[in-house]
Amino acid sequence: MFIDFHSHHDRQSPNLINLQTLHVTPELQESDLPNICSLGLHPWFVQGSSWEDAWINLKALANLSQVVVIGECGLDRNIDLPLELQIAIFKKHIELAEELQKPLVIHCVRAFAELIALKKDAKSSIPWIIHGFNKKEEVFQQLLKHDFYFSFGAVILSDLSPVIKAIATIPNGKFLLETDDRTDITIEQIYNRAATLRQVTIEMLQTQLIETYGKLTRLS
Repeated sequence: MFIDFHSHHDRQSPNLINLQTLHVTPELQESDLPNICSLGLHPWFVQGSSWEDAWINLKALANLSQVVVIGECGLDRNIDLPLELQIAIFKKHIELAEELQKPLVIHCVRAFAELIALKKDAKSSIPWIIHGFNKKEEVFQQLLKHDFYFSFGAVILSDLSPVIKAIATIPNGKFLLETDDRTDITIEQIYNRAATLRQVTIEMLQTQLIETYGKLTRLS
């Protein structure tokens, strides 16, 4: 069994757990959701005050059993949305994830200091998972020290990736794998590369990640 922990596509396969991520709008309905998914307000798509209606809808949908993760949500210094508003919305996600005891999937660009500070302040009891991690070793070690989890994607396919060492050395139970929005790669390719870098068999990696997924989502 393969697990694609963060995908923006509805991939169906008998040997795949495809955790599809959806940005919540005021119009999104329960009937629109796949069998298993992650819901949040992505900072890229937050506009004006309409996010408040989307947030009300997210709170209602997040209770559904098929919603196993909250997010993606987070902080991004490369967009025009004021960081103060991003932080306010992110804090709402933290509270919701805590209330529902569902893990939080995080998009973070150039705001890791703020993210760490928020985690320390929240004293959160649920896993915080940084998806698509692609930063240098020093950032990785700092985040690991503060008990973040990671989801690695297509960047590990490149020998020039700054996370090659991270994926090779990260402790079991602290990471998952993803395809994100890529349609030109498969989760099997990501698994093959991760297994090579970690010097384990595909079967061993699959077993480890199924255990990690079950622990993080409280699903077996």
